[in-house]
Amino acid sequence: MNSFIKMLFTFIVALVVITGCSNEEDKIPSQSTIEFEKNGQGFKVIPLYEEFLDYADEATEDSSKNNKGEFYSKVTQPFLNSASEENAILSGGLDYSQYFYPTGNAQALKENTNELLMQQNEINNIIKESLVKAATKLPGGEKTIFVRPIDPQVSIIKQMNGVAAITLSKDAIVIMLDPSFEKEMLKYVIAHEYHHSVFFEDSENDYSLLNGIIFEGKAESFASRLYPDVSVPWSEPMSSEEEKVVLEEVKSNVDSRSTDIYSQFQNGNVNKDIPRWSNYKIGFKITESYITNHPELSIRDWTVKSGEEIVHGSHFSEILRN
Repeated sequence: MNSFIKMLFTFIVALVVITGCSNEEDKIPSQSTIEFEKNGQGFKVIPLYEEFLDYADEATEDSSKNNKGEFYSKVTQPFLNSASEENAILSGGLDYSQYFYPTGNAQALKENTNELLMQQNEINNIIKESLVKAATKLPGGEKTIFVRPIDPQVSIIKQMNGVAAITLSKDAIVIMLDPSFEKEMLKYVIAHEYHHSVFFEDSENDYSLLNGIIFEGKAESFASRLYPDVSVPWSEPMSSEEEKVVLEEVKSNVDSRSTDIYSQFQNGNVNKDIPRWSNYKIGFKITESYITNHPELSIRDWTVKSGEEIVHGSHFSEILRN
């Protein structure tokens, strides 16, 4: 009898454990797309959580499948298919492929993605709120926003308060999140990227160093007007000595289309005393100078200005002089 009771007890405990695990899994919701309008301007927010989970599950179970081919079939191709279905042209902005690649930590990616799914409703509400606010200030065309987890091995995401993003074209934006993301930072980044997308509606970035810097500066000026109380590390002021060095480097390479040179401003160059994110920092300062000098202009007016026009109308016009 005692033996039977022990067996029965063991069975009940095992059943409770299995049921508990099942309930935990059931708590993770399915991903959901949202659509909305603001004054006739359409928006669609498309998550890629489940695509990343499919890849992460497979890569966790069999490390030999953690490769570019599997990632492409599980994540990149579904993303491209969604963009095509939404008529979201991916040309005219930046190359998407550098942001879609296998991870070296599939287990962490899986855990992070599940956490983001648990926060999905809040994330969607934040994105919607920021897009509506941005569209009120600067109306534009239809936008598709893709939301995905960021590779957990991207350590700099912590410095960015859990939020990174890229505007691929006038139609498409990709938001990359860590579960630690800060709500106000997400709002700010959405506004920044939205401004890029509206800029692409009427203009093409010729990717010179100058235009790249002002491209980021204008987006910072827009986002900071919508969220003036949000402090972001990439637009914090430089010291006077740092600013002097950066301005000299910009002046020497103003028409350069070298990605290596631009990356020195984006990522920093300790050998030249160029700080990280100096393209944002100096671009923001130049744009703010231009806006101060031209208070009569609307947001749309200065949004469509070229880099040279912004610099000529600011207090930094000397960087264009030979």
